[in-house]
Amino acid sequence: MALAVTATACSSGTSSSPSTTHAGVGTTSSTASSHKLPGIHHVFVIMLENESSSTTFGNPAADPYLATTLPSEGALLQNYYGIGHLSNDNYIAFLSGQAPNPSNQADCPTFANFPATATVAGNGQISGSGCVFPASVPTVANQLTSSGLTWKGYMEDMGNIPTRESANCGHPAVGSIDATEKAVPGDGYATRHNPFVYFHSIIDNVSLCNTHVVPLGTTTGALPAGTLSGTTGLQKDLAAVSTTPNFSFITPNLCNDGHDSTCVNQQGLGSQLANADAFLQQWVPLITNSPAFKKDGLLEVTFDEADTDDATSCCHQVPGPASADPGISGPGGGRIGTVLISPFIHPGTVSTVPYNHYSSLATIEGLFGLAKLGQAATVSAVFGPDIFG
Repeated sequence: MALAVTATACSSGTSSSPSTTHAGVGTTSSTASSHKLPGIHHVFVIMLENESSSTTFGNPAADPYLATTLPSEGALLQNYYGIGHLSNDNYIAFLSGQAPNPSNQADCPTFANFPATATVAGNGQISGSGCVFPASVPTVANQLTSSGLTWKGYMEDMGNIPTRESANCGHPAVGSIDATEKAVPGDGYATRHNPFVYFHSIIDNVSLCNTHVVPLGTTTGALPAGTLSGTTGLQKDLAAVSTTPNFSFITPNLCNDGHDSTCVNQQGLGSQLANADAFLQQWVPLITNSPAFKKDGLLEVTFDEADTDDATSCCHQVPGPASADPGISGPGGGRIGTVLISPFIHPGTVSTVPYNHYSSLATIEGLFGLAKLGQAATVSAVFGPDIFG
């Protein structure tokens, strides 16, 4: 008998009826928030770029590994939404619970601080518009460090051209123009897709940032020539539970994340989705076959935002103090869909319960016993019994 879980729809621009199917017994629920989370202690996130669910999960011929293979191994979240447009505000929201503001909605062409007059309200939201958040604004990475847990951001191509950006904690000088907005031959790293370096709470601690925001490396473990001694990429870190971070955030380059239609930094495969699919086929098996994942892992494969024509939202998302329309033309970042894979998830699960990037942050914080930051504290649902068996 199929398991059907229903939840109160909390979306703007969608009228889907939330449900879940997988092998089990029939039940209903009014919320997914009260469910006790499983004992997951290693979370992996792969963030891809700029696709609506109708062109990814809705068109399996374009990306069969993402749209067919991965859902068959885990759970497809059909009503998962981005937070805003364009890219950077979604990465920031995922890591910190901060709502979009005009500067990061524009993808931060200048790596600029918030104005000195910006203040942080009791709900954790900062006023004003800026890109590099003051040290008073924390991230889940800071929370993990304070709790004695581990994390890393793995950035593909970071440091490939050391005169463009450094291999460890690569970012422009504060106040300068971001020269990584577009890929160049041999280097498809984009600072705006690396959320960690937009927080003074991380980059001001140079040692912390250098050891925690690192190149992804290759599937054989090779790193850019300028990488600091002692740095390890994801392939080597996956070798043992003890070397695998509790939280791993993986950003492909501008070709492999599906952003660029023409890949100037490498040979593409003819379409954005084909490029992203090939990247996933390389890296997902390395993650899911690793000791840490098999023990207590969760992999999330998601997108930053939908096509810019879709500015719908869900989950009682509200604007921040500096931007009335997080989606520029509407309340959110559109429906993107997401896949979750874990030993705690029945393969082939399909959920239509509404979720967004704040839901992911709230779930990650719940798994590690952390307080909920910013809008993660107000999101209507964390991942629940519709997903975890």
